[in-house]
Amino acid sequence: MAETAKLTFAPAAHPSLRPAYDVLVVGGGIAGMESALTLGDMGYKVLLVEKEASIGGKMILLSKVFPTLDCASCLSTPKMASTSHHPNITTLLYSEVEAITRDEDGLFRVKLRKKPTFVDWAACTGCGECEIVCTVALPDEFNANLVARRATHIAFPQAVPKKAVVDRFGTSPCSFTCPAGVKAHGYVSLVRAGKYDEAFRLHMEDAPLPGSLSRACYAPCEGECTRGTLEGTVPIRAIKRFMVDRYYAAHPVPEYGPPENVRSEKVAVVGSGPAGLSAAYHLARRGYRV
Repeated sequence: MAETAKLTFAPAAHPSLRPAYDVLVVGGGIAGMESALTLGDMGYKVLLVEKEASIGGKMILLSKVFPTLDCASCLSTPKMASTSHHPNITTLLYSEVEAITRDEDGLFRVKLRKKPTFVDWAACTGCGECEIVCTVALPDEFNANLVARRATHIAFPQAVPKKAVVDRFGTSPCSFTCPAGVKAHGYVSLVRAGKYDEAFRLHMEDAPLPGSLSRACYAPCEGECTRGTLEGTVPIRAIKRFMVDRYYAAHPVPEYGPPENVRSEKVAVVGSGPAGLSAAYHLARRGYRV
């Protein structure tokens, strides 16, 4: 979403045109934090905009800094805490400046683009439990992409604020190509983590025929797999078949039963193909008489 803040670097021509902030500082690294703290101590209202989910910048990645070879974290973390708690500093994280314009009255208008975090920061406590259950692995920028982190993650252990974000890159090619819209990347990552029952339930949310599809489907998803340019496409259909066979071996009788709340409305579904069966299944699960 886009947000607009009204800024000025000089007294307004009219007192009624008092801006929301006096100074805009772009970047929450050591230079940005020091500038914001200095201006805030002078009484200016500062808006600090940082494109990442935490302030700290690049200095927090270093072990020691020149010329005293002091610990970078020991210098950065107090600045980060002071910046986040300063009464005259407002931090806007996960945001970038899109445009700056100047009005006739001398005030600046700044258009900001705030990226979605997909996490309710008001409810997030920074416990890190979401990272444990997330099965999607991505390169960890904080560790120079040498190790993996989860798609749901906290930027780094000393992050300020210590809030989680979810990296999402749109619809995966395999899901976009699937005629049923099955989230192939989702159940493949769950199978990789050994969460076979959860993978089966995820498939059932999109298409209630995993057993048949794992054998009869012509697997258009594999033709669109981006790993085909590397070592080879992911064998999605074979993984689905393994997932289904393992689930039915452990659960000869399906876990789901009749819905608790049966509705009075009746629905007629014309056709008993995959689409008709899927529609009938989802309607029945919602309590409709089909």
